[in-house]
Amino acid sequence: MKKLLAVAIGALAISATANANWYVQGDVQHSKLKFTEYSALNKNKVTPRLTVGYKVNDWRVAVDTFYAKTSGNVDTNEHISAKIYGLGLAAIYDFNFNLPVKPYLGARLSLNVFDVENTQPNAFEDKKHTKFGYGALAGISCDLTQNLALDTGFEYNRLGNWEDTKVNQYGVKVGLRYEF
Repeated sequence: MKKLLAVAIGALAISATANANWYVQGDVQHSKLKFTEYSALNKNKVTPRLTVGYKVNDWRVAVDTFYAKTSGNVDTNEHISAKIYGLGLAAIYDFNFNLPVKPYLGARLSLNVFDVENTQPNAFEDKKHTKFGYGALAGISCDLTQNLALDTGFEYNRLGNWEDTKVNQYGVKVGLRYEF
């Protein structure tokens, strides 16, 4: 019985890896950064993203990078700026209808570093925070060739919060994914 179970598990593992592929994806995202406390930082931005992932059947697991920089004037004496660096991990399910176009849904966890600077004396000291974030994504990918797909989608991320500030990012993206 144990040998039969071992053979069954081995066969399942081999069949799963038969459809496994590494991929790399580059996206350009038009997104809105929303700070609940520092409204001068609320800006629409075009941000790049690089993703490396692994696909098994209809599931994808991906690691991505995120960077955004924003700044604004609070009043004539105060200028505030922020840089956000992030590293994310996403689980994505592709709905495969045996067509070149595949919708997908996913969830994302991230580790984000915020570097916030304020020029007004005594307003607050420059702040550097590292926070966990979470998000959701949905979209459609279209196979252009056997290894290349055009990807479009929508994404929402809670990048983090501290004290009285919450930082959200949401937007639309377009990119190319190459499967090896």
